[in-house]
Amino acid sequence: MKGFFISGTDTGIGKTLISAMLLMATTGRYWKPVQSGIADGTDTNTVRKLTGLGDVHFEPESYVLKQPLSPHLSARLDNTRVDTGRIITDFED
Repeated sequence: MKGFFISGTDTGIGKTLISAMLLMATTGRYWKPVQSGIADGTDTNTVRKLTGLGDVHFEPESYVLKQPLSPHLSARLDNTRVDTGRIITDFED
């Protein structure tokens, strides 16, 4: 499987917008395995709105954490353990 991995070390730097643009250009699938921070909705919903693409182009997050922090800190505050095995399984499915 070929794909893109979008990464950034801060918030508000354009990861979601770039993801939406790539999805529109490729009409592939979007998946954010760990969503940290949900006050403004998930990035998946934002990409869905930006692209106007249907459900077939989106995979559900493996983890949705409340706090807009790094995943390990947000998981700790949510008393959740992020299991990389689960993420790998979700990816392979």
